[in-house]
Amino acid sequence: MSRIDSNRAAYESWPLEVQQAVLNGRADKGMTEEMVRVALGEPTKVETRDGKNGEEEVWIYSKGGGLANSVLNNTSVGTGASIGPVGVYGPSVPLGHGNSEQETDVVFQNGVVVRSTTM
Repeated sequence: MSRIDSNRAAYESWPLEVQQAVLNGRADKGMTEEMVRVALGEPTKVETRDGKNGEEEVWIYSKGGGLANSVLNNTSVGTGASIGPVGVYGPSVPLGHGNSEQETDVVFQNGVVVRSTTM
């Protein structure tokens, strides 16, 4: 069951622009913690920071990376063939996709999103 289905009554009571943000997996300015949980799920990590307008609670969502990606980023495949003493070899081709770890920070003040950034 999806997070929206699990929170259907609350979801249907929200403004259409919030419903659309939730469907698109976004945390937009003005959303509550409940709305963000339905849109993105539970954060990977929560931090408290001093912001320029007071204390901020930052929900951090990390995606990608992991051991499999780390191994692939350090692995390549070479191409080539040989006939007798003559060999022809092409360049190595990396299997990984670089640093594919993506992080989204959702910043709350007084229980409401003030900004969200994806790196």
